[in-house]
Amino acid sequence: MQIAICDDEKIFRNNLKEVLIEYKAEKRVQIDIYEFNDGMDLLDTNIIFDVVFIDFQMPGLNGLETARALRQKNCICSIIFITSYPQFVFDSFEVQPFRFLVKPLDVTKVKSAMDSYLKQQKRLSPIIIIEDGEQKTINSESIIYLEGNGKYCLIRTTENTFKSSKTISKVHDMLPQHCFYRIHKSYVINMYCVSSISGNDVLLTNGEKAHIARNRIAEFKRKYMEFVKNYYVKV
Repeated sequence: MQIAICDDEKIFRNNLKEVLIEYKAEKRVQIDIYEFNDGMDLLDTNIIFDVVFIDFQMPGLNGLETARALRQKNCICSIIFITSYPQFVFDSFEVQPFRFLVKPLDVTKVKSAMDSYLKQQKRLSPIIIIEDGEQKTINSESIIYLEGNGKYCLIRTTENTFKSSKTISKVHDMLPQHCFYRIHKSYVINMYCVSSISGNDVLLTNGEKAHIARNRIAEFKRKYMEFVKNYYVKV
């Protein structure tokens, strides 16, 4: 596992690194830790990170701007924001943060966030589909939405669109149920990819919109708030 710590305070970076090294020993997992003093240094590297801890308030390129740039590079790492100001939480939904940690550093919460990450990786297992007679493997976390197309299902990911020979219901059943929700008979969305909700429409992180069926609006909003509480934001 590759982890980046991006914070302009060296003492904080050292403290967080010590906690992660301790976690590595406790869980017996392989963790390589890289430190960055600012957002530009992080963006300049070619390392593919699994988890990135980013200070929300940094001189120059701040944490949110750095996270935006990471997403623009199609980086699907789990972003954990570190902040002294929890009110910034909702400003950052567009970059799909995994967790928020509030300074000063709380060792228990850091380890809890890492536990959640490891559990999520087990839930976000790859699925296998058949497209035009060819077997293909798709990482669940890269899927933005499913669209029903008769007896087929279109799978829209961050990079491509696949056409599965299975129905939308069967593909949905293969996916992690905690984050994939059927908002319409023809659409299943990844709640990690929700940018905003307006009326009957969901704006997704790739700029596309999906329509929520009228009879599913209340249930979806309830499910989404549960999802945000349990998986998305921890302050």
